Amino acid sequence: MRALAAFAIALATAVGGCTAPSEVIVNKIRSEADVKCQEGNQPACDTVVQTLSSTKVAIESTSSIATLGPECNSGKHESCEQLAVLHAELMSWCSMGNARACAAVNAGAWPTKWDEPALIDAAKLSCLSGQLKQDSNTCQALDYL
Repeated sequence: MRALAAFAIALATAVGGCTAPSEVIVNKIRSEADVKCQEGNQPACDTVVQTLSSTKVAIESTSSIATLGPECNSGKHESCEQLAVLHAELMSWCSMGNARACAAVNAGAWPTKWDEPALIDAAKLSCLSGQLKQDSNTCQALDYL
């Protein structure tokens, strides 16, 4: 009986101590992005990686904030939709402790006046109607918001 209990405790420790495949991948991508960013590679600096589940990973670039923000402020509604989805996605990741997502949220050139929930709903309609491609970053992000 004592041997069985010891085996059960060892098994529980081994299973509980395993790292999900997605975490291994996320850590590797983050590490490589950090190295390349320090070497001056701006796209690597703009890369945000997030675990979505034990087998799913999302990679997002924050480089579009620099163009979508001014376009949105100038009245381009589609840019506002995309920016709202990106902002919501990054906010969600930030709430999970993703430091790069938090940095992007805090430093991003977000529009001063916008109705983010309405823009996200409009983006959903744009994805459903085919105005935005289903494989676009915006439509894919909406699947997880």
